[in-house]
Amino acid sequence: MPSLCWARGVLRPVTEFRPHIGDRAFRYGDGVFATLTIEDGRLLEADAHVDQLASSAEAIGLTVPGAVSTAQRLCDVLRLLGADASTGCLVRVQVSAESGERGYGRSADRSWELVEIHPLPVPRTLTVAVLESDEAPCPALPAVKSCSALAHVMCARAAVRRGVADAVRTAGGHLLEASASNLFWEVDGVLYTPSATLPLYPGVTRSVVADIARRTGWTVREGEFGRSALQQARGAFLTNAARGIEPIAQLDGIVLEWPSELETLRSAVAAARLEAGSPVVP
Repeated sequence: MPSLCWARGVLRPVTEFRPHIGDRAFRYGDGVFATLTIEDGRLLEADAHVDQLASSAEAIGLTVPGAVSTAQRLCDVLRLLGADASTGCLVRVQVSAESGERGYGRSADRSWELVEIHPLPVPRTLTVAVLESDEAPCPALPAVKSCSALAHVMCARAAVRRGVADAVRTAGGHLLEASASNLFWEVDGVLYTPSATLPLYPGVTRSVVADIARRTGWTVREGEFGRSALQQARGAFLTNAARGIEPIAQLDGIVLEWPSELETLRSAVAAARLEAGSPVVP
């Protein structure tokens, strides 16, 4: 486990960090966060994640503290946490509303930051179930990466009940997203993914995958799709910042292939993410 974290502008041992009893992210989920990856000492999609963190904070009336307000400043913090040119790890950045009086009301936009590093996730055989609409709720603010993540927790719990690694939420008969990932599938050489206008969080990596796919000759279609749209899928995958493209081995009980074309796309996305990454050490 990492030994240090950065909290409220101070580098401190993880064992000594305690949230204040009045911390609003702790009490009410009144905060936002971002998850990033460092690979070979490069912070992937740094600017895009920092921009989304700022957008999420603005959406709930918070300002982002200076220490994590730009990719460069975040890299400065990560170096203090021990990241160097060979580091590979996950980074979690949280912005929480300042502690205040008890109650939901908040008049100020002041906030504080917490930066943590964690080991990279281990590869897994990904089995996925498609949930019914009543098995997991939609987030109240689906396009905001809020610390109030109970809807995602419920989705992950539904996956455990189903005996699978992850689950895809649905609403109004439409496919949405997994507990912490966006969904893509391939039919006849076309990539499909649920529209960002649906109640889901359109992740940074989702955008990167769609962009690289189009630039390498794929047709990418975003829209409103029911679960029947998956019946002809030859391959499917989930995407997020931590795992990149993660192939789905079994989807709703159907064993899927992993076509060579999707593996080529996976490699192209991984290479593009790394090349565009921000060096933690200048």
